[in-house]
Amino acid sequence: MTLTLATLSNASVAADPGVPVMFNPAEMTVTTNMLYPEVSVPGLSTPLLQFVRGEAKTLEAELFLDRSNSGESLTADLAKLRKYITIDSDLHAPPVCSFAWGDTTFTGVMVEFKEKFSMFDSAGKILRARVTVKLKAYAPANLQYTQINQQSPDRTKTRIARHGDRYDLIAAEEYGDPTLWTVLAEANGDDRPRLLVPGAIVEIPAL
Repeated sequence: MTLTLATLSNASVAADPGVPVMFNPAEMTVTTNMLYPEVSVPGLSTPLLQFVRGEAKTLEAELFLDRSNSGESLTADLAKLRKYITIDSDLHAPPVCSFAWGDTTFTGVMVEFKEKFSMFDSAGKILRARVTVKLKAYAPANLQYTQINQQSPDRTKTRIARHGDRYDLIAAEEYGDPTLWTVLAEANGDDRPRLLVPGAIVEIPAL
């Protein structure tokens, strides 16, 4: 079986054909985290949890490289993989890459890269290696903005005020426009973009 890691020039167009490698599919892990900070409210024994945002997915996998049959060194193969953790002179950062194997396609940046060599020839050339990689999902800002619904849901909802929250900040987050703070203030019987008391229930009406 093969896996291909393809460098992407702008997170959407393949810049090269990638690096095919032998892949042991015994295990592959995709992790999704959600950020729920605690909001302490005086009088409550348990802090409230306030959803803030999703966090980038991560993918972890182990790549298997073996040239023991031919006796050729893995130096060139490893160099191709190492380019995913090498700073690109145009991007001033490591490149975005696409992990593709079977039904799995994952676009991201490589945040961990670990090499383990397990076979050498008499001259010390590397013949077999396992490379453990960890990618964090990436999407360019312009693509993410096109996918954001800049309006509130089609029904009124509520949220719990966090420390430092103001109507204009909430309006920017919920509606994509801080000037709509007056909509929130009116819905909550207020008339100014003041700091809100942590733990207060804020009504967010649909637009």
